[in-house]
Amino acid sequence: MTDTQNNENQPTKGVTRRSLLTAAGAAGAGGLLFGGAVGRLTAPDSAAGGAAGGPANDTPIKIGLVAPITGPYSGDGQEMVRGQEIGIAEINANGGVHGRPLELVKADVTDLAPENYVKAAQRLTGQEKVAAVFSGYCTNDSTEFPIYADAGVPMFHLNTLQANVDYVKNNGITNIYEGCPTEVWYGKGFIPLMQSWIDSGAWTPSAKSVAIVTSNDPYSISIANALSDDIKKIGWTVPVFEQVTAPTADWGPVLSKIRAAKPGLIFVTDYIPGDLASFATQFASAPTQSLLYQQYGPSIPEYLQLAGTAGNDVIWSTTIGTLPDEIGAAFLAAYKSAYNADAGLSQAGGQYDLVRLWAQAASAVTDPMNFEAVNASIKRQIFRGVSGIYRFDPQSLVVAAYPDQVKDASLGMPHLTYQIQDQKQVPISPDSFAAGSFKLPSWIK
Repeated sequence: MTDTQNNENQPTKGVTRRSLLTAAGAAGAGGLLFGGAVGRLTAPDSAAGGAAGGPANDTPIKIGLVAPITGPYSGDGQEMVRGQEIGIAEINANGGVHGRPLELVKADVTDLAPENYVKAAQRLTGQEKVAAVFSGYCTNDSTEFPIYADAGVPMFHLNTLQANVDYVKNNGITNIYEGCPTEVWYGKGFIPLMQSWIDSGAWTPSAKSVAIVTSNDPYSISIANALSDDIKKIGWTVPVFEQVTAPTADWGPVLSKIRAAKPGLIFVTDYIPGDLASFATQFASAPTQSLLYQQYGPSIPEYLQLAGTAGNDVIWSTTIGTLPDEIGAAFLAAYKSAYNADAGLSQAGGQYDLVRLWAQAASAVTDPMNFEAVNASIKRQIFRGVSGIYRFDPQSLVVAAYPDQVKDASLGMPHLTYQIQDQKQVPISPDSFAAGSFKLPSWIK
């Protein structure tokens, strides 16, 4: 990881503080001003802006963001930064936390090497003394977690990994929160959805077989294994199970095996948008009679820019997606106002939600640096954000998936599935959040 650089703690290039304040106003007009999604704050604030019994103080409160600001994952890293910037601008425009503005300290983990995460954790909890840490990704083996656990600082991430959740639960950690359902639901949740299309006659598989393609990281492999195990239980076969080293651009050898196997479904668990766009483009040159599912990566704007029309009819999903409702629309408008670009549909909204959730919890106690009190406040939250409901399991500190784990949308976060139709992202599941319906891909005859 690079040390703090001059531009790390500035707004995204080309974005002014004025545009961020304008964006905060746009979100506020949609009912999203800090606290607005779940009611006004009830902490006993004094007229001077401090908490009752605490001193008034306008010194900025530092919060940390761990993100791949540079390197191959920077497209998603940009989404993380921007979501935080909009959330912080909105909170500050509404009075900050106990009258104190928030200041974002960024730590670039570039290529996601474990040592970069460790250095980020050490700097943010030590040198910077932040009040909270937000991370898009984190290490697969939770290498940095003991640093945050020892510090006690509230740490939120969107790494979508069961192994991280298990580490927290098994070690009795009380301050590290996974703000989305875990990755296993990508595979487990897709199978009943796929079956519903078969049962309704919307899709008749050319074969009851699936080609699974995964990258060589535990996250992608976990999704691939979950899909493989569960789809075999309904009588499907897995004639192709290929593992590649990410990032990759040449899909020729993998596609040759797929074209020889002629599966009914292709399920790709690599999540880098450039990789997935290359796959879609090369697949489109000679498609098989298969549905094409690509996990998470199409949520990042870079994917559509690279894939173009080859992305049409691709199916993808996210367990941390911006909902297609009034609250989500207000956030997307705020993002557009700030950056003159369309938001991605996962990390930006998730980061925006988490910083507001933390700010609400911190405002409900006397001192935002009293980590024990803030963590207790976080655990009491049922927070409605642009991605749905955040309600942390008391032992594992993870959010439940709707409808895969809980059937009540007011207690879980929707596992959203999209289909790209005419180069537009169309949510098709769950039904209560759908803006369209599944369409048979144009290449399937």
